[in-house]
Amino acid sequence: MGSLPVPSVQALVAATGGDDVPLRYLRPEAAAEAVTSDGDGDGDGEAQIPIIDHQRLLLELDHGGEESARLHRACQDWGFFQLVNHSVPDDVVESMKANIQQFFQLPAETKKRFAQEQGQLEGYGQLFVVSEDQKLDWADMLFLYTQPPEMRNTKFWPDQPATFRSALDRYSGAVKDVSDSLLATMAKNLGLKREAIADKCIRGMQKVRINYYPPCAQAEKVVGLSPHSDANLLTLVLQVNHVQGLQIKRNGSWLPVKPVSGAFVVNIGDMFEVLTNGRYRSIEHRAVVHPKEERLSIAAFQFPNIDTMIGPLKEMTGHEDDAYKTLDLESFMKIFFATKLEGKNFLEQMKLN
Repeated sequence: MGSLPVPSVQALVAATGGDDVPLRYLRPEAAAEAVTSDGDGDGDGEAQIPIIDHQRLLLELDHGGEESARLHRACQDWGFFQLVNHSVPDDVVESMKANIQQFFQLPAETKKRFAQEQGQLEGYGQLFVVSEDQKLDWADMLFLYTQPPEMRNTKFWPDQPATFRSALDRYSGAVKDVSDSLLATMAKNLGLKREAIADKCIRGMQKVRINYYPPCAQAEKVVGLSPHSDANLLTLVLQVNHVQGLQIKRNGSWLPVKPVSGAFVVNIGDMFEVLTNGRYRSIEHRAVVHPKEERLSIAAFQFPNIDTMIGPLKEMTGHEDDAYKTLDLESFMKIFFATKLEGKNFLEQMKLN
């Protein structure tokens, strides 16, 4: 399991000014895809993904209420929502943002000290490059295993800036707490015991992908992150700077997401779709780039315990047939990382019919 090595896009832009885009990055067909303009709505009267208040959810954990119902609708109808008023302290968020920005300002040779090794996913580089001729994303990234702590391979954790490791340690733990509380409410919303999914995540894994999208003079002809759905249970994305770029597939076109300051953009992953037998579905999304400004973000991918079997929960099937196969987590992830990102094609492999 690994990804073929590719050049750093940030270094390429620094060397050439970014005016000349190598052929492997050009995807003019992406410019032809429909994008919902700001304020257009999406056909059902809403122009943005729902906003959920985390503190209200916590108050309703034992008895349900309006915010829990709003979360249920967001998961069923959108597969995406923004989480505000969450429990990750402001200083933890700001420290993580500052360390990410400082890391990508380091000289190229310094960043290469944390580069991926052959056959490995962790480290500085790129993911999902499985052939020498596939189109490439206009981005660099740092991919790290963060939870549980014993899974960390600290040789890939930057020691520059000096506070990077401590900032990520605090951030990853606080984000996992938020994820666990969301999973409890989501289970209850589905008519399950509150611990039905959360118990599978007591020693749950978390992996983070820290994204750097350089500016591109031909921004409309490249893609920062190929269209895909996430393999995991839940993803929590934090916007690091002011430049937007996340888009979700909604009613056949791309809807730009406008992140609320300090909020997490949360989305349902493929594993959640499988566990719920399709009641909550993962949503295709992508990242686009800006012609003049860099964009940075950090995505925290929440997974169950490593020994979890991924298949429809018996409570979710009832009189229905299982719509998805059951696989052990390791096999599930091997299939995912061995495939280039391409819409929801990965999840199609998990369907029984």
